[in-house]
Amino acid sequence: MSATVVRVRDEADRPPAPYNLVAVEWEDSARPISAWQWVDDYEMPQIIHCVSVGYLIAETDEALALAPNLGDVGRPRVQASGIIRIPRSAVRKMIPL
Repeated sequence: MSATVVRVRDEADRPPAPYNLVAVEWEDSARPISAWQWVDDYEMPQIIHCVSVGYLIAETDEALALAPNLGDVGRPRVQASGIIRIPRSAVRKMIPL
C-alpha cells in the first residue's frame, strides 16, 4: 500500500482543522550539567535555535502550545499528541501556514 503525496498550495487545499497551523522560531536553553566542575572551567554553551510546526491549540501571555498531531477532527472533542509548550520569552517569530 502506498500513500498519495499531495502538495498543499493554498489554505483551501488543507484538510479542515479547528486550530491554526503555525511555524514558531524560538530559542531553547541547554540542559543542566549534572557533574561537578570548577566554575572557572565552565564554557557557556551556544543558544539552540529551534523551529517547531504545529497547530496552535492554546496560548497565554506566558506561553504557546503547539500540537503536531490532531485526532478526532470534526467531532465535539479533538485529541492531540506531541504537544510542546514554548515560553513566549523564547519565541522570536510565529508564522501562519
